[in-house]
Amino acid sequence: MDGHQLPAPWVRQQPLVGDASTRSYSRVWDSHGASAILVCYPEDNRWQIERDLEVRAWCELHGVRVPALLEHPLGAGLAVLEDLGQADAEQALRKAPPSERATMTARLVEPLVVLADIATSELPPWNRPLDAARLRWELAGFELWFLRHRKDSRPTAAVSAWLDDLAVEIGRHPKRLCHRDYHLNNLFFLTGGEAAVIDFQDMLVGPDTYDIVSLLNERAMPDLLRSGQRREVMSLWARNTLAEDGWDDRAEQVRLQRALKVLGSFARFEAVGWSAYVPWMLALAREVLPGLEAAGAPPDLTGLLLD
Repeated sequence: MDGHQLPAPWVRQQPLVGDASTRSYSRVWDSHGASAILVCYPEDNRWQIERDLEVRAWCELHGVRVPALLEHPLGAGLAVLEDLGQADAEQALRKAPPSERATMTARLVEPLVVLADIATSELPPWNRPLDAARLRWELAGFELWFLRHRKDSRPTAAVSAWLDDLAVEIGRHPKRLCHRDYHLNNLFFLTGGEAAVIDFQDMLVGPDTYDIVSLLNERAMPDLLRSGQRREVMSLWARNTLAEDGWDDRAEQVRLQRALKVLGSFARFEAVGWSAYVPWMLALAREVLPGLEAAGAPPDLTGLLLD
């Protein structure tokens, strides 16, 4: 447990597969069989736990359903959080009949409705806004890791200029509070009907369609819902959050930017030996290619994704 001792009353522990951060996660049980999630931070990064718990408390205060904080020994670099269950939203949707999946996915829009009702000025400046400069910086990761490292190809001037324009255009989109990594593996269906959210520490101000695009176009979602069903869920999101006109065009631009950014991240993970991301990377490249071609992306770029 990275030097952490299992705190009382927890007597049994099972390590969990975490995210790409330095945090480690375990499911723990007490002597009565009740479970919780133990998150541990390495000693050189323990300062971050206080900030992350501030974000958790802010979300809870503003009506976003996040795991309750059960225990946080000061200075120990760990926290014990509510266990939302062993099946995340992807697992729940896979087990559900296909006829029920769209209705279930609509429930995952509810936390985004809550965030849309909160003024961007209410969010403390924990994280830099997702503005044009940061959007372009993310695309530089795609150029470095996917194009240069994975494809052994230097980005052409046409590709770099197209990525510049894409970031600038998205930087002009209306702004909202964004979870930042709103996908099925960070969402849970609760027995009371609510949708709960984890991995909330990167909350920031960004493009209004950012989270709904992430939910409906990444990880397993394209395999779970047909394109028409995803379109219906996005229309529901637009109605319930009072999205400004033109949201569908903005969503497509964000989808392209986020897909390229994620391809860069997955290629970086592959480079350090995390091969589990490779199938997602290949599926995402196939999914985004028609949109890039329709948006006028240079052939130098679309040709590399076709390979």
